[in-house]
Amino acid sequence: MDSSKARRTLVVSGVPDALPPSRMADKLVIHFQRSKNLGGDVQHVQYPTNLKGVAFVTFDGIQDAERVLKVDHVLEDKEFPDVFLFFRAEVDLSMFGDLNGLIQELKDSHRSVRFSLLMSKRAAVVEGPFKAMKKLREDLITRMQSTGYRSRESGAGRCVVSVVGGLQEDSTWVDTNVFKYIWKFQHRKLDRCFQKYAVEIETQKQGDLTQIILSGTEHSLIMSARSELEQLVATWMSDLRTQKIDYGSLDRHQRERLLGFCKDASLQHPDVLFVSMETCIEVVGPSASSYNFCKEVEGMMCDTNKQPSKNAYLS
Repeated sequence: MDSSKARRTLVVSGVPDALPPSRMADKLVIHFQRSKNLGGDVQHVQYPTNLKGVAFVTFDGIQDAERVLKVDHVLEDKEFPDVFLFFRAEVDLSMFGDLNGLIQELKDSHRSVRFSLLMSKRAAVVEGPFKAMKKLREDLITRMQSTGYRSRESGAGRCVVSVVGGLQEDSTWVDTNVFKYIWKFQHRKLDRCFQKYAVEIETQKQGDLTQIILSGTEHSLIMSARSELEQLVATWMSDLRTQKIDYGSLDRHQRERLLGFCKDASLQHPDVLFVSMETCIEVVGPSASSYNFCKEVEGMMCDTNKQPSKNAYLS
């Protein structure tokens, strides 16, 4: 290591191993860039190292490293959600027109989120802390609703339209996983809502978002049902988290075993929903429950393999 880099690099000891290495590295970056910690721009974090509980943090400038040393640093438990709730997702943008313009607007509005446009798929890969990603999702839902986008399959739009038989319909967009969770754990509440306003629903999944189409004979009742549904979704969105257990590299037998472990874990965590996807299992529930569910399943896999699992992990 050259002398300049050595002067810009700090040795951080006592790093907890409660999170995957990549997430802990993200946490260290967040911690040492915070102004309250007298931080500065972090150039690189080396973690894990060959020393247990030790990380090397390299700053852009020598003055940043020297300033950080003026205070004591403690990685408090309450800060952990900033890291293990750091998300990466692919977002379908096919319902929007000018993607380059849209991405630039989103970058300006959501500066803590990283965007990578996938023009060939009319989509984008987005990465960022949970709170920032949540605001981005809400922004996209609002933009989608304001465009009056119509589902290619149903032809249903955001505005109320007349259909055969004198019925009217309206639609709204909600988070797919949140709606799945509500459908499982709050199904009776949904039924009461729809029965009270005499409406029927149809769903059209569009990736991470689901379009809920409500139909009935009276416009005012449809609007009331939609409002109540959106309020219910908003309440649960603030409480629910989605974790992922990757199984893309597992064979059929290993996947079946993993699903069995998930069923066992669900007995201990009855407020958690797990859904088998193509390359992963999505785990939806309150923050602590969903995280503990994944750690418990990961531990079962490790115990079965008699070694730390390299195939199933939190992402």
